[in-house]
Amino acid sequence: MPNPIPKNTPQLYPRLAYRDVAKATEWLIAAFGLSERSGARTADENGNTLFTEMELGDGLIMISREGSHDLQSPQTLGGRSQMVIAYVYDVDAHFASAKAAGAKIAMELADQPWGDRRYEAFDHEGHRWYFASHFGKATG
Repeated sequence: MPNPIPKNTPQLYPRLAYRDVAKATEWLIAAFGLSERSGARTADENGNTLFTEMELGDGLIMISREGSHDLQSPQTLGGRSQMVIAYVYDVDAHFASAKAAGAKIAMELADQPWGDRRYEAFDHEGHRWYFASHFGKATG
């Protein structure tokens, strides 16, 4: 029996809506260090990107044009309906890179009592992202 889960695909991965998927792809690469999955981009007959898949380590996220499956960009909604949480190996370097690329910082980089060193930022369309490195629960 074949495996019902596609190869190199987690059993759970989110999908975010953007007004401009191609621009979102470029921004997420430059600011947050994601990479576009090879061969994942799909375009319409006019060459406009409909969706693609982005990777960060073993994480996977689909980004698509708003309107698909009734999903909307935070710019259209005027608010947010979710936050993406991502763990990275060096959150200090990630924070510096995101800030330098123009990410709007929602929560400055700080140690948390549960063992995360984290920050939160908005991408260029307003999705909220939480980036952290985990060092174990603080003792004291």
